[in-house]
Amino acid sequence: MNIPDIFFSPCTEVLLLAIILDIIFQEPPGAIHPVVWMGKGIRYLQKLPFSNKKIHGIFLVVVMIFVSFIVGIIVVITAEMLPETISLIFVAFFLKSTFSFRMLLGTGWNIMKLINSKKSLKAQGELKALVSRDTSKMDRPHMVSAVIESISENFVDSILSPLLYYLILGVPGALAYKSVNTLDSMVGYKNQEFIELGWASAKLDDVLNWIPARFSLFFITTASFFGGSPKKTIVVCMRDRSLTSSPNSGWPIAATSGALGIQLEKQGEYKIGREFKLPESKDIENAITLTAIASIIIFLILVIIDNPFMM
Repeated sequence: MNIPDIFFSPCTEVLLLAIILDIIFQEPPGAIHPVVWMGKGIRYLQKLPFSNKKIHGIFLVVVMIFVSFIVGIIVVITAEMLPETISLIFVAFFLKSTFSFRMLLGTGWNIMKLINSKKSLKAQGELKALVSRDTSKMDRPHMVSAVIESISENFVDSILSPLLYYLILGVPGALAYKSVNTLDSMVGYKNQEFIELGWASAKLDDVLNWIPARFSLFFITTASFFGGSPKKTIVVCMRDRSLTSSPNSGWPIAATSGALGIQLEKQGEYKIGREFKLPESKDIENAITLTAIASIIIFLILVIIDNPFMM
């Protein structure tokens, strides 16, 4: 294994080990979690005295991307100095921190169990960790819809995008993407406090997810062959993808709506898959299965790209 192997292309061993680490183990302690340290860096940089919030926001983006990319390069160089087994674990640890397969699907599964056990108040509380909307007055179908929408949207943010940037620029690229995504999740809100400070990170996050969001239609459609409707996936996605305020989130949400034959509604904003009924709690499990299959397809494609002659 040499630097170009890890830096410029996906490394099968690193990728598979990162997936194993993500599935088997919980998130690492905050003291050693790269994304936690990104958050600490963002909070520190937020405190710097800038009179112009938009310029401050641009500064945040530039510094976070630069530092994260440099850290990624240091990880790659350091890995070259370690024994091969330790090197693989070391690089896989940093790659694993950029995607969250287990956390995303596990959170959805836990909320489904709370909804099924009729613990609505607790489910509403857990749901706040997934969606940026008031959950206190949601009825059961709209709670289920919110969970599925979040799983669908985060399929792009938390799985597809980081792995795509890993494909393009290795671990440094995946870390740089994750820094922007983390920055957007912390300051990219359209409220009075963050509308100017988070403008740059929100726009760049949209740009970085633009292509992955559209690729999501391919992966979700392919996954729908294993228990869904490929035709409806495409039809509903192409019709309803622009109903969301985000230029990207509508693609995976509408594709999932069509694949599972369910209506996904954010009250007062959009209704995707209007010809279908609102989902039941069992549809969360269907969405988890669909996302898991789509993720496996991504992993397999990355392995094939790294080993083009294996077929």
